[in-house]
Amino acid sequence: MKCKFFRLIYPKTIEAAQSGSYTVALYTPCETVLDAQGNKLSSITVVGYYLPTMERVKVDMTGRWKKDAKYGLQFVMEAYEEIIDPGKNGVIAYLSSGLIPGIGKTLAERIYNTFGDETLKVLDNDPGRILEVPGISGKRSEQLRNAYLETRSARRIITMLAPLDINAGQAVRLQKELGPRAEELLKERPYEVYERGLLSFDAADRLAERQGIPRTAPERVAAGLLYTLELAEQKGHLCLHKERFIQQAVELLRTSGLGRITVANVAFEMLKANRLVLYQAYVYRPVTAKAEEGVAQCVREMLQRSSLPYIGDLDDEIDLQQEELGFILAEEQRQAVKTALASPLCLISGGPGTGKTSIQRVFLNIYCKAFPNAKIVCCAPTGRAARRLEQSTGLPASTVHKALNLTAGETNTLSLPEPLDADLVIVDEVSMLDMAMTWYLFNALPPMCRLVLVGDADQLPSVGPGAVLSELIRCGRIPMTMLDKVFRQSEGSMIAENAQRIRHGNADLQFDEDFQFGSSSDIQQSAEWLERLYMQEVGRYGVDNVALLTPFRAKTETGVRSMNERLRALANPPGPDKPELVMGQRVFRLGDKVMQTKNREEVSNGDIGYIRKIERNEDGFLVEVDFHDDRIVAYEDNETLSHLDLAYATTIHKSQGGQYDSVLLSVQNLHGRMLKRPLVYTGLTRAKCRALIVGEWPAVVRAINTTDTERRNTLLAARITQMAV
Repeated sequence: MKCKFFRLIYPKTIEAAQSGSYTVALYTPCETVLDAQGNKLSSITVVGYYLPTMERVKVDMTGRWKKDAKYGLQFVMEAYEEIIDPGKNGVIAYLSSGLIPGIGKTLAERIYNTFGDETLKVLDNDPGRILEVPGISGKRSEQLRNAYLETRSARRIITMLAPLDINAGQAVRLQKELGPRAEELLKERPYEVYERGLLSFDAADRLAERQGIPRTAPERVAAGLLYTLELAEQKGHLCLHKERFIQQAVELLRTSGLGRITVANVAFEMLKANRLVLYQAYVYRPVTAKAEEGVAQCVREMLQRSSLPYIGDLDDEIDLQQEELGFILAEEQRQAVKTALASPLCLISGGPGTGKTSIQRVFLNIYCKAFPNAKIVCCAPTGRAARRLEQSTGLPASTVHKALNLTAGETNTLSLPEPLDADLVIVDEVSMLDMAMTWYLFNALPPMCRLVLVGDADQLPSVGPGAVLSELIRCGRIPMTMLDKVFRQSEGSMIAENAQRIRHGNADLQFDEDFQFGSSSDIQQSAEWLERLYMQEVGRYGVDNVALLTPFRAKTETGVRSMNERLRALANPPGPDKPELVMGQRVFRLGDKVMQTKNREEVSNGDIGYIRKIERNEDGFLVEVDFHDDRIVAYEDNETLSHLDLAYATTIHKSQGGQYDSVLLSVQNLHGRMLKRPLVYTGLTRAKCRALIVGEWPAVVRAINTTDTERRNTLLAARITQMAV
């Protein structure tokens, strides 16, 4: 579609639009463009990132049309190319359009007067000649040359990557990451760009094919081998058995003449170059091998500590605490307290109602009495889990990320963290820790620091690769207490009792006012039922204390995306006093319940808050979210706003670490392979007072009877056992 820029709608300034903000602008078509009814359009609303905003310059856009329910017909731009009219006026208009910083109309005329109709050819092939233009100094010519080269490179990269479904915004960010050699690297070494984490393997593969790089090229095979491991890590594995590894890589590369022997030979060369790691017949990426080996080494060092400061007669101390706190610990709970006080490293695992909180209170009281000046750090993988830990211990708690001063994405590099200033570290919800985060945590512990790990081994494993809690238990070398008896006798006790049944694969669940099941095999009916129940529970407990959990993000009417829209329409309907912000396919509304999905300085992954302000300004927009505890967090660009999701409904995985008075759980036969015991167990144990399951009973039974048969590939337990010998 050929058109010219007319004016911005959003944001208000060209600078904001060119910085990567989501942009809406009006364009004047340079050719006949008709709508679906055959009417000729005099202007076109274009949306996207890095839209061309050069005045008087014609562009040829590629993209797709969409009909927005609120804003009507829009063109979603994916790429563009300038159309420069030949002759003096066209060249001057192009150079002075604002595309190249520092060149206005007067300077553009001087440049054209110097080079004439050869101007663009000179700038493309020998931009250093701009020094020949009268009145331009050496320093100024260098600035203009660099600006032109960067602009030209960005245009070429946008055009190069558009067929790969990489939009203009992503292309410009890629160019900035790769620097001056961006074009060269993308054309000649696309697989290197993939290995740097800047391009997907599929995009690198298609780019290489367009550049004529053979599909049997060693660099393609090497990238395919790494991608095979990357795909395994996305499923939670740290490694693959060498035979399966080669076979999966051959299947992934799908190239005639590229058999097992050729692929294995490339893998062997990568092993010699330390680009792959082999341990006990399993193949790792170097970073994952380093993480697993490092965690095992830290465990061994903690277990080898010869002595700890003497606390006194532990039985007497426990008896004293029982009198002061007004409850009696069961024998297994007493043993857990003793183990935590006597060991440099220990594990406490148990489900809801098994007394983990009571154990922590007694342990901490005794420890603080013995060491009143000790420095204690309490942390958990998510913000919600950290706040629960803070409530149960009475001590400040934070996310593991925050405790270690890590930024989002930093865990991919495994650079040594700053040491924690701590004598004791307590970590809750350990099942959520992946191997990389565990490596950071363990490597931050001072030499004589005690570590108490608390979790529930029956919950879902971490989203990232590894099965840390299960492997620490399986190694058999770490002092540990497994809590199995339910002590809770208050409201919601049926939830704890049924959780124990589910843990043991018993589908004979008991129902009462606190634990209910609603049968519905029709997905549309289930969605409507969940709507009604959600509003009923919100009326009872408040929107803050109710969660709707489902296995799927999308795919079905009871998926997270669909249910979030349904529930928002009921819990926070639109109104004249509720401004909205539209970002692509997403709409944020004043009063919305939202979840942060990535760690940043002021807020943690998993934190839930409410949008308290939405306003537009000269620089773009401002969204403020109240995350409670006097934390008002501002979102002023698309990058930060992309880390917010609606939170009326969420996936079971995302709910880990949280607790709600009432939980609604969707379980249907269509959830298929996701119907496994840890999924249902994790979802139901988020509930404190009431749990309501809606769906098909055979699906619930199937989930309870299905253990996670595909154990994650990790050799942490084996490494600990071997090191400890």
